[in-house]
Amino acid sequence: MTNTINKNNTKTFNKLRWSLIGVYLIVNILLIFTYKNPNLLAIDTFLVTALLFILAVFHGTARYGKKNIIVFFLITWAVSFSFENLSIATGFPFGFYHYSPTLGLLTVPLIIIFAYFAIGYLSWMLSHVLTGQYTRKLEGKEIFIVPFIAAFIMVMWDLSVDPISSTLQGLWIWTYPGAYFGVPISNFFGWFLVVYLFFQIFALYLSKYDTIKPKKASKLSNKPYWAESAAIYGITALGTILSIFYQYNDITVSMALITVFTMIFVAILAFTNIMNNQDLK
Repeated sequence: MTNTINKNNTKTFNKLRWSLIGVYLIVNILLIFTYKNPNLLAIDTFLVTALLFILAVFHGTARYGKKNIIVFFLITWAVSFSFENLSIATGFPFGFYHYSPTLGLLTVPLIIIFAYFAIGYLSWMLSHVLTGQYTRKLEGKEIFIVPFIAAFIMVMWDLSVDPISSTLQGLWIWTYPGAYFGVPISNFFGWFLVVYLFFQIFALYLSKYDTIKPKKASKLSNKPYWAESAAIYGITALGTILSIFYQYNDITVSMALITVFTMIFVAILAFTNIMNNQDLK
């Protein structure tokens, strides 16, 4: 009886997450119609980030439990918030910049921290898929390999959105615009450093405190669960590609191309690995 209830609860939560993924897809498509209205764009951007955050929390709680996913959020918040403020004040590690008042009155808007966590979690889980880790506890060299690959996957996202968000939309302003469509090259090396740090800290934490019982591992060993991260990451990429409908220019076309051959490729690769994995149901 208990097993039946647990299975029903699992199916319910799976359906809920996939329903939210459907809503997330719709909201990303609606971005096309809000780009030219700053107020509508702000609302839609908030909805995209909120949905992304909720999906990450739901998916992460199923894998790591509430305590560990809170630890991951606190680590991403502490590291990203510290380096964001440091860079605004000193230019290290991203470069000198400041955020637009449209994102809030704080030096580092709260929405940025939630975005770090959400995209960070997706990148983290996709790194597990690409390295074949899935529900296994991080041990040995994987403690360092998984964070390293996750950092690349996350920087791909920033590579595709930063010129649109800063140069075109002015959500943050670079004091000294750089060679990458107005974005300093230092920004991407800074991003890699920062995201690698919080991934590595979390990996070291999990190497000691991640506990997954056989029953839970069995429950998570299904293809739809792992496909969620790839689907959400792919939809996030789609949002960037659709920016060509906002403005058709060198920046949006270039970002669309870059997104196709980075983020979309990673999503396809992850889907392929998941579908070909004989250990998943």
